[in-house]
Amino acid sequence: MTIAGTTSNSLASLLSTTLNNANASNNSGSSSLTGSPISTGPIDVNTLVSQLMTVEAQPMNRLKSQESGVQAKLSAYGQVQSALSSFDTAVAALKLGSAFSAAQATVTGSGVSATVSGTPAAGSYSVTVSALAQAQAAASAPLAGASTVVGTGTLTLQLGTYSSGGNTFNPKSGSNPVNITIDSTNNTLGGIAAAINSASAGVTASVVTDNSGTRLVLFSSSTGTANGFKLTVADGDGSNTDMTGLSQIAFDPTAAAGAGKNLTQTQTATDAQYSINGLSLTSSTNSITTAISGLTLNLIQAPASGSTLQAQITVGTDSAAVTSNVNRFVTAYNSLVSLENSLTSYSSGSNTASVLTGESSMFGLSSQLRSILGSQVSGAAGAPSWLADVGINFQRDGTLSLNTSKFASALAANPTGVAQLFSNATGTGNQQGFAIRLASSVESMLSQTGLIGGTQASLQSTISSMNHRMTQMQTQLTQTQKRLITLYSKLNADLVVAQQNQVALANALAGLPPP
Repeated sequence: MTIAGTTSNSLASLLSTTLNNANASNNSGSSSLTGSPISTGPIDVNTLVSQLMTVEAQPMNRLKSQESGVQAKLSAYGQVQSALSSFDTAVAALKLGSAFSAAQATVTGSGVSATVSGTPAAGSYSVTVSALAQAQAAASAPLAGASTVVGTGTLTLQLGTYSSGGNTFNPKSGSNPVNITIDSTNNTLGGIAAAINSASAGVTASVVTDNSGTRLVLFSSSTGTANGFKLTVADGDGSNTDMTGLSQIAFDPTAAAGAGKNLTQTQTATDAQYSINGLSLTSSTNSITTAISGLTLNLIQAPASGSTLQAQITVGTDSAAVTSNVNRFVTAYNSLVSLENSLTSYSSGSNTASVLTGESSMFGLSSQLRSILGSQVSGAAGAPSWLADVGINFQRDGTLSLNTSKFASALAANPTGVAQLFSNATGTGNQQGFAIRLASSVESMLSQTGLIGGTQASLQSTISSMNHRMTQMQTQLTQTQKRLITLYSKLNADLVVAQQNQVALANALAGLPPP
């Protein structure tokens, strides 16, 4: 009895202690959980929560996949927009009637070249060159070198015209005298040249060395009689016109040689003399832009003394330039068609659709453009009214081809009619030219509410909405993951305590004396 009673009391005490410890462990574990998984215990919390979250994330993954598809469509429409913009640029070049009157100038003979600078009228011009425009030039007497000191004082440069008949120098209208100070810092031949060049007085200076020595050479920056120059000196030695000091480089064309006219004139300022179709003309420059509207004449060769040079300039339509513009239009359209085909094609063999297969916007784009290109322009009688009339035809694959020979013939036969076929902006509907109607259609498609621009805006809005939903779903998934970690970590802790209690109880029972 004594032993049995003692054993029963000991077991009761052990069970009580174990239960108290279990309750204490439960309370302690519940209050210490922070959401991080408990790695020890019978449950692999990380793996379990990861598997559960894979299931929880399925709706978000489906939404991501959908968003990826929408992004692919938006990217494809971006390519369409780019190709359509290139086509619009090519079409814009044909909207102006001047695109079909591009001129070229052909020159035969010598002395003259010509370039088109505007829209000259077609015609033939006979040009005779009697003299080229020249800039005045003068040189000093030779000195030892560029570092030779000349003198100090003030140089005064004035542009103007010298008249040998009255021995007068008339200042150029709007041109003021420019004073240049020469002191000990720039009184050498090289220093004086640099000072003159820095003054921007319309005269350029250089130092030239020949067999006789080193000279200061001055020449007008511009050609023509009105751009001659006079150089007067206020010499630091008090004598302004002699051949010593700074005055040795004075050049007053009205003065006597060696007494103010101390430079040697090597080239006279002259105007160009020429005639166009017998009309005598002069020019201060050899590049003449005002004689023939839209044409720049360049007098490039001086005739021998007492003779002239003759050239014939013919201005006509530059069919190659016009054809090039039309060819760019055809190429841009074909690039658009090729892109459209690649983005909307369907492979029956592999049962695979392209990114924009079945898109109504793409169908609308192609049908609108083909409808315009395949229509007839109601123009003047005898003028071309179909693209085929000027050598532009549809091919079996939906692209266009250009017969350049047929186009050139149509342009030569009726340049106005060809221009109207593309650029006529009067009237409505089929009365307008192809380029006018195509430009209007394309620009409408590209607008924010248009066929392509509107579709892009809608897709972008869908992507923004999807991104917002995914942000919300991610927040919910984060909360769910934390909740599952907390839940299964607590369960893991409870099971650890239960296992410990079970072991303790088993050990206690094993320690009891047999009955």
